[in-house]
Amino acid sequence: MPPNKIPVLTVWLLVSSSLSAAPAAETLPEEPSSVMPFLFFGVATIVVAGLLVTGLTLWSRKQDEISNMMYFCIDFLINTRNETERYRAAKELGQAKNPGALLVLIDVINDESAEESIREAARDALLDMSENYRRFKKAIAGLLAAAEVNDHERTVELLKTHFEHEERKYVQSAYVIGRELVRLKKYADAREWLRIAEVRNSKFPLYVDQIRDFTERCNRHLFAEGDMAYKAGDFHLANERFALAAQGLSTEVSKRFAYYLRAACVYCKLEDYENASQALLQALHHQQETDTALELNKLVSKVLDLVRDNPQAKEGHQNLSKELDRFVNQTMESLSTRHSQT
Repeated sequence: MPPNKIPVLTVWLLVSSSLSAAPAAETLPEEPSSVMPFLFFGVATIVVAGLLVTGLTLWSRKQDEISNMMYFCIDFLINTRNETERYRAAKELGQAKNPGALLVLIDVINDESAEESIREAARDALLDMSENYRRFKKAIAGLLAAAEVNDHERTVELLKTHFEHEERKYVQSAYVIGRELVRLKKYADAREWLRIAEVRNSKFPLYVDQIRDFTERCNRHLFAEGDMAYKAGDFHLANERFALAAQGLSTEVSKRFAYYLRAACVYCKLEDYENASQALLQALHHQQETDTALELNKLVSKVLDLVRDNPQAKEGHQNLSKELDRFVNQTMESLSTRHSQT
Protein backbone atom coordinates (compact mmCIF):
# COMPACT_ATOMS: atom_id res chain seq x y z
CA MET A 1 0.00 0.00 0.00
CA PRO A 2 1.40 3.43 -0.87
CA PRO A 3 2.73 5.37 2.09
CA ASN A 4 0.56 8.36 1.42
CA LYS A 5 -2.53 6.15 1.75
CA ILE A 6 -1.86 4.96 5.33
CA PRO A 7 -2.65 8.20 7.13
CA VAL A 8 -5.91 8.53 5.27
CA LEU A 9 -7.00 5.02 6.21
CA THR A 10 -5.89 5.52 9.77
CA VAL A 11 -7.82 8.75 10.03
CA TRP A 12 -10.91 7.09 8.60
CA LEU A 13 -10.71 4.23 11.11
CA LEU A 14 -10.24 6.65 14.00
CA VAL A 15 -13.20 8.75 12.93
CA SER A 16 -15.38 5.68 12.42
CA SER A 17 -14.51 4.27 15.84
CA SER A 18 -15.12 7.61 17.52
CA LEU A 19 -18.45 8.01 15.82
CA SER A 20 -19.57 4.49 16.77
CA ALA A 21 -18.50 5.12 20.35
CA ALA A 22 -20.18 8.47 20.61
CA PRO A 23 -23.76 7.19 21.09
CA ALA A 24 -22.58 4.80 23.78
CA ALA A 25 -20.83 7.62 25.56
CA GLU A 26 -23.94 9.76 25.37
CA THR A 27 -26.18 7.03 26.84
CA LEU A 28 -24.02 6.34 29.87
CA PRO A 29 -25.39 9.23 31.95
CA GLU A 30 -28.98 7.97 31.35
CA GLU A 31 -28.42 4.61 33.05
CA PRO A 32 -29.02 5.89 36.61
CA SER A 33 -32.27 7.58 35.60
CA SER A 34 -33.66 4.34 34.10
CA VAL A 35 -32.84 2.35 37.24
CA MET A 36 -34.31 4.82 39.71
CA PRO A 37 -38.04 4.04 39.03
CA PHE A 38 -37.42 0.35 39.63
CA LEU A 39 -35.52 1.17 42.79
CA PHE A 40 -38.31 3.38 44.08
CA PHE A 41 -40.90 0.73 43.17
CA GLY A 42 -38.96 -1.96 45.05
CA VAL A 43 -38.61 0.19 48.15
CA ALA A 44 -42.29 1.12 48.02
CA THR A 45 -43.26 -2.55 47.68
CA ILE A 46 -41.19 -3.46 50.72
CA VAL A 47 -42.70 -0.63 52.76
CA VAL A 48 -46.26 -1.54 51.74
CA ALA A 49 -45.61 -5.21 52.46
CA GLY A 50 -44.22 -4.30 55.87
CA LEU A 51 -47.23 -2.15 56.66
CA LEU A 52 -49.56 -4.90 55.44
CA VAL A 53 -47.86 -7.54 57.58
CA THR A 54 -47.94 -5.23 60.59
CA GLY A 55 -51.59 -4.43 59.99
CA LEU A 56 -52.52 -8.10 59.59
CA THR A 57 -50.57 -8.99 62.72
CA LEU A 58 -52.34 -6.33 64.76
CA TRP A 59 -55.70 -7.34 63.29
CA SER A 60 -55.01 -10.99 64.02
CA ARG A 61 -54.06 -10.19 67.60
CA LYS A 62 -57.24 -8.15 67.97
CA GLN A 63 -59.32 -11.02 66.62
CA ASP A 64 -57.58 -13.41 69.01
CA GLU A 65 -58.39 -11.07 71.89
CA ILE A 66 -62.05 -10.91 70.83
CA SER A 67 -62.18 -14.69 70.37
CA ASN A 68 -60.58 -15.31 73.77
CA MET A 69 -62.91 -12.83 75.46
CA MET A 70 -65.93 -14.49 73.84
CA TYR A 71 -64.70 -17.93 74.90
CA PHE A 72 -64.27 -16.77 78.49
CA CYS A 73 -67.76 -15.24 78.48
CA ILE A 74 -69.24 -18.50 77.15
CA ASP A 75 -67.32 -20.47 79.77
CA PHE A 76 -68.56 -18.17 82.56
CA LEU A 77 -72.13 -18.44 81.35
CA ILE A 78 -71.99 -22.25 81.13
CA ASN A 79 -69.84 -23.27 84.07
CA THR A 80 -70.00 -20.46 86.65
CA ARG A 81 -72.72 -20.26 89.29
CA ASN A 82 -71.93 -16.69 90.32
CA GLU A 83 -74.95 -14.64 89.25
CA THR A 84 -73.04 -11.38 88.77
CA GLU A 85 -70.41 -12.99 86.55
CA ARG A 86 -73.05 -14.78 84.50
CA TYR A 87 -75.01 -11.57 84.07
CA ARG A 88 -71.95 -9.70 82.78
CA ALA A 89 -71.02 -12.59 80.50
CA ALA A 90 -74.50 -12.65 78.98
CA LYS A 91 -74.41 -8.91 78.30
CA GLU A 92 -70.96 -9.13 76.69
CA LEU A 93 -72.01 -11.96 74.39
CA GLY A 94 -74.68 -9.69 72.94
CA GLN A 95 -71.87 -7.90 71.08
CA ALA A 96 -70.46 -11.08 69.56
CA LYS A 97 -70.98 -12.24 66.00
CA ASN A 98 -70.62 -15.92 66.65
CA PRO A 99 -73.09 -18.84 66.37
CA GLY A 100 -71.67 -20.48 69.49
CA ALA A 101 -72.42 -17.40 71.59
CA LEU A 102 -75.92 -17.25 70.10
CA LEU A 103 -76.60 -20.89 70.98
CA VAL A 104 -75.40 -20.52 74.56
CA LEU A 105 -77.72 -17.54 75.05
CA ILE A 106 -80.65 -19.57 73.70
CA ASP A 107 -79.84 -22.35 76.15
CA VAL A 108 -79.84 -19.88 79.06
CA ILE A 109 -83.20 -18.43 78.02
CA ASN A 110 -84.75 -21.91 77.99
CA ASP A 111 -83.14 -23.01 81.26
CA GLU A 112 -85.89 -23.01 83.90
CA SER A 113 -83.31 -23.46 86.66
CA ALA A 114 -81.44 -20.23 85.76
CA GLU A 115 -82.12 -17.03 87.67
CA GLU A 116 -84.70 -14.82 85.98
CA SER A 117 -82.23 -11.93 85.88
CA ILE A 118 -79.78 -14.09 83.90
CA ARG A 119 -82.48 -15.23 81.49
CA GLU A 120 -83.58 -11.63 80.99
CA ALA A 121 -79.99 -10.57 80.35
CA ALA A 122 -79.68 -13.35 77.76
CA ARG A 123 -82.86 -12.14 76.02
CA ASP A 124 -81.54 -8.57 75.87
CA ALA A 125 -78.18 -9.84 74.60
CA LEU A 126 -79.86 -11.77 71.79
CA LEU A 127 -81.84 -8.70 70.79
CA ASP A 128 -78.59 -6.73 70.62
CA MET A 129 -76.96 -9.53 68.65
CA SER A 130 -79.80 -9.60 66.11
CA GLU A 131 -79.09 -5.94 65.28
CA ASN A 132 -75.36 -6.53 64.72
CA TYR A 133 -75.43 -10.08 63.38
CA ARG A 134 -77.73 -9.75 60.38
CA ARG A 135 -76.98 -13.23 59.12
CA PHE A 136 -78.97 -14.80 61.98
CA LYS A 137 -81.51 -12.02 62.53
CA LYS A 138 -84.48 -14.17 61.43
CA ALA A 139 -83.19 -17.22 63.31
CA ILE A 140 -82.84 -15.22 66.52
CA ALA A 141 -86.35 -13.80 66.13
CA GLY A 142 -87.76 -17.30 65.63
CA LEU A 143 -85.86 -18.78 68.57
CA LEU A 144 -86.94 -15.95 70.88
CA ALA A 145 -90.57 -16.37 69.82
CA ALA A 146 -90.41 -20.12 70.45
CA ALA A 147 -88.81 -19.58 73.87
CA GLU A 148 -91.52 -17.09 74.81
CA VAL A 149 -94.23 -19.78 74.55
CA ASN A 150 -92.02 -22.76 75.54
CA ASP A 151 -92.36 -24.28 72.08
CA HIS A 152 -89.51 -26.76 72.39
CA GLU A 153 -90.44 -28.58 69.18
CA ARG A 154 -90.05 -25.35 67.23
CA THR A 155 -86.75 -24.60 68.96
CA VAL A 156 -85.36 -28.00 67.94
CA GLU A 157 -86.56 -27.47 64.37
CA LEU A 158 -84.89 -24.05 64.12
CA LEU A 159 -81.64 -25.28 65.64
CA LYS A 160 -81.42 -28.17 63.18
CA THR A 161 -82.22 -25.89 60.23
CA HIS A 162 -79.77 -23.11 61.01
CA PHE A 163 -76.92 -24.78 62.90
CA GLU A 164 -76.75 -28.43 61.84
CA HIS A 165 -75.39 -28.44 58.30
CA GLU A 166 -72.32 -29.56 56.42
CA GLU A 167 -70.43 -26.28 56.66
CA ARG A 168 -69.93 -26.44 60.39
CA LYS A 169 -71.54 -28.17 63.35
CA TYR A 170 -71.38 -26.89 66.90
CA VAL A 171 -71.15 -28.64 70.24
CA GLN A 172 -73.57 -26.02 71.60
CA SER A 173 -76.28 -26.81 69.03
CA ALA A 174 -76.15 -30.56 69.71
CA TYR A 175 -76.22 -29.96 73.45
CA VAL A 176 -79.13 -27.50 73.30
CA ILE A 177 -81.10 -29.83 71.01
CA GLY A 178 -80.47 -32.63 73.51
CA ARG A 179 -81.71 -30.48 76.40
CA GLU A 180 -84.81 -29.44 74.49
CA LEU A 181 -85.60 -33.09 73.71
CA VAL A 182 -85.22 -33.92 77.41
CA ARG A 183 -87.83 -31.26 78.13
CA LEU A 184 -90.05 -32.98 75.56
CA LYS A 185 -89.41 -36.31 77.32
CA LYS A 186 -87.98 -37.80 74.14
CA TYR A 187 -85.18 -39.44 76.05
CA ALA A 188 -83.85 -41.81 73.39
CA ASP A 189 -83.49 -39.00 70.83
CA ALA A 190 -82.13 -36.66 73.49
CA ARG A 191 -79.46 -39.15 74.49
CA GLU A 192 -78.32 -39.51 70.88
CA TRP A 193 -77.91 -35.75 70.47
CA LEU A 194 -76.07 -35.59 73.77
CA ARG A 195 -73.76 -38.33 72.52
CA ILE A 196 -73.05 -36.18 69.44
CA ALA A 197 -72.41 -33.20 71.72
CA GLU A 198 -69.97 -35.26 73.77
CA VAL A 199 -67.99 -36.19 70.66
CA ARG A 200 -67.78 -32.54 69.59
CA ASN A 201 -67.03 -31.40 73.12
CA SER A 202 -63.95 -33.61 73.20
CA LYS A 203 -62.49 -31.55 70.34
CA PHE A 204 -63.51 -28.12 71.65
CA PRO A 205 -64.18 -28.54 75.40
CA LEU A 206 -66.90 -26.22 76.67
CA TYR A 207 -69.09 -28.31 78.94
CA VAL A 208 -67.68 -29.84 82.11
CA ASP A 209 -70.40 -32.04 83.61
CA GLN A 210 -73.59 -30.94 81.86
CA ILE A 211 -73.56 -33.44 78.97
CA ARG A 212 -72.82 -36.34 81.32
CA ASP A 213 -75.53 -35.27 83.79
CA PHE A 214 -78.23 -35.00 81.13
CA THR A 215 -77.16 -38.28 79.54
CA GLU A 216 -77.48 -39.93 82.95
CA ARG A 217 -80.95 -38.44 83.31
CA CYS A 218 -81.94 -39.92 79.94
CA ASN A 219 -80.63 -43.35 80.97
CA ARG A 220 -82.62 -43.27 84.21
CA HIS A 221 -85.81 -42.30 82.42
CA LEU A 222 -85.39 -44.94 79.71
CA PHE A 223 -84.85 -47.73 82.23
CA ALA A 224 -87.74 -46.35 84.31
CA GLU A 225 -89.99 -46.71 81.26
CA GLY A 226 -89.05 -50.39 81.14
CA ASP A 227 -89.67 -50.74 84.88
CA MET A 228 -93.13 -49.18 84.54
CA ALA A 229 -94.03 -51.47 81.66
CA TYR A 230 -92.89 -54.42 83.78
CA LYS A 231 -95.05 -53.34 86.72
CA ALA A 232 -97.99 -52.90 84.36
CA GLY A 233 -97.57 -56.50 83.21
CA ASP A 234 -96.65 -55.52 79.64
CA PHE A 235 -93.53 -57.65 79.48
CA HIS A 236 -93.06 -57.38 75.72
CA LEU A 237 -93.01 -53.59 76.02
CA ALA A 238 -90.67 -53.84 79.00
CA ASN A 239 -88.30 -55.97 76.95
CA GLU A 240 -88.41 -53.40 74.14
CA ARG A 241 -87.85 -50.46 76.52
CA PHE A 242 -84.89 -52.13 78.25
CA ALA A 243 -83.28 -52.97 74.89
CA LEU A 244 -83.66 -49.35 73.80
CA ALA A 245 -82.30 -48.09 77.12
CA ALA A 246 -79.23 -50.32 76.79
CA GLN A 247 -78.49 -49.33 73.20
CA GLY A 248 -75.06 -47.75 72.89
CA LEU A 249 -74.28 -47.88 76.60
CA SER A 250 -70.74 -48.37 77.80
CA THR A 251 -69.96 -51.53 79.75
CA GLU A 252 -69.72 -49.49 82.95
CA VAL A 253 -73.12 -47.82 82.55
CA SER A 254 -74.78 -51.06 81.47
CA LYS A 255 -73.37 -52.69 84.60
CA ARG A 256 -74.69 -49.90 86.80
CA PHE A 257 -78.21 -50.32 85.45
CA ALA A 258 -77.89 -54.14 85.40
CA TYR A 259 -79.38 -54.37 81.93
CA TYR A 260 -78.81 -58.11 81.43
CA LEU A 261 -80.32 -58.95 84.82
CA ARG A 262 -83.39 -56.86 83.99
CA ALA A 263 -83.67 -58.59 80.62
CA ALA A 264 -83.43 -62.00 82.30
CA CYS A 265 -86.28 -61.10 84.66
CA VAL A 266 -88.49 -60.10 81.74
CA TYR A 267 -87.69 -63.32 79.88
CA CYS A 268 -88.66 -65.28 82.98
CA LYS A 269 -92.02 -63.53 83.02
CA LEU A 270 -92.45 -64.44 79.37
CA GLU A 271 -91.47 -68.04 80.24
CA ASP A 272 -88.67 -67.78 77.71
CA TYR A 273 -86.16 -69.57 79.90
CA GLU A 274 -83.58 -70.18 77.18
CA ASN A 275 -83.15 -66.45 76.57
CA ALA A 276 -83.33 -65.84 80.32
CA SER A 277 -80.42 -68.24 80.78
CA GLN A 278 -78.39 -66.50 78.06
CA ALA A 279 -79.08 -63.09 79.59
CA LEU A 280 -77.95 -64.34 82.99
CA LEU A 281 -74.71 -65.67 81.51
CA GLN A 282 -74.10 -62.19 80.10
CA ALA A 283 -74.95 -60.63 83.48
CA LEU A 284 -72.39 -62.86 85.16
CA HIS A 285 -69.81 -62.20 82.44
CA HIS A 286 -70.22 -58.43 82.87
CA GLN A 287 -70.44 -58.72 86.66
CA GLN A 288 -73.91 -57.23 86.91
CA GLU A 289 -75.31 -57.90 90.39
CA THR A 290 -73.32 -61.13 90.52
CA ASP A 291 -74.89 -62.63 93.69
CA THR A 292 -78.43 -62.02 92.50
CA ALA A 293 -77.61 -63.26 88.99
CA LEU A 294 -76.15 -66.50 90.43
CA GLU A 295 -79.27 -67.20 92.52
CA LEU A 296 -81.57 -66.47 89.62
CA ASN A 297 -79.44 -68.58 87.31
CA LYS A 298 -79.83 -71.60 89.65
CA LEU A 299 -83.61 -71.29 89.57
CA VAL A 300 -83.75 -70.85 85.80
CA SER A 301 -81.42 -73.83 85.30
CA LYS A 302 -83.70 -75.98 87.48
CA VAL A 303 -86.74 -74.99 85.45
CA LEU A 304 -84.93 -75.72 82.21
CA ASP A 305 -83.74 -79.13 83.47
CA LEU A 306 -87.20 -80.01 84.72
CA VAL A 307 -88.89 -79.07 81.48
CA ARG A 308 -86.31 -80.85 79.37
CA ASP A 309 -86.33 -84.06 81.41
CA ASN A 310 -90.03 -84.34 82.15
CA PRO A 311 -92.31 -81.80 80.47
CA GLN A 312 -95.30 -83.48 82.15
CA ALA A 313 -94.08 -82.82 85.71
CA LYS A 314 -96.52 -79.94 86.10
CA GLU A 315 -96.68 -79.88 89.89
CA GLY A 316 -92.95 -79.55 90.39
CA HIS A 317 -92.79 -77.09 87.54
CA GLN A 318 -95.53 -74.94 89.07
CA ASN A 319 -93.91 -74.87 92.51
CA LEU A 320 -90.55 -73.95 91.05
CA SER A 321 -92.17 -71.34 88.80
CA LYS A 322 -93.75 -69.67 91.82
CA GLU A 323 -90.42 -69.53 93.61
CA LEU A 324 -88.79 -68.15 90.48
CA ASP A 325 -91.56 -65.59 90.06
CA ARG A 326 -91.16 -64.32 93.62
CA PHE A 327 -87.42 -63.96 93.19
CA VAL A 328 -87.83 -62.16 89.86
CA ASN A 329 -90.32 -59.69 91.35
CA GLN A 330 -88.06 -59.10 94.32
CA THR A 331 -85.10 -58.46 92.03
CA MET A 332 -86.98 -56.04 89.81
CA GLU A 333 -88.38 -54.17 92.79
CA SER A 334 -84.89 -53.72 94.19
CA LEU A 335 -83.46 -52.48 90.86
CA SER A 336 -86.38 -50.15 90.19
CA THR A 337 -86.28 -48.57 93.66
CA ARG A 338 -82.53 -48.13 93.61
CA HIS A 339 -82.37 -46.26 90.31
CA SER A 340 -85.45 -44.16 90.97
CA GLN A 341 -83.60 -42.68 93.97
CA THR A 342 -80.39 -41.78 92.09
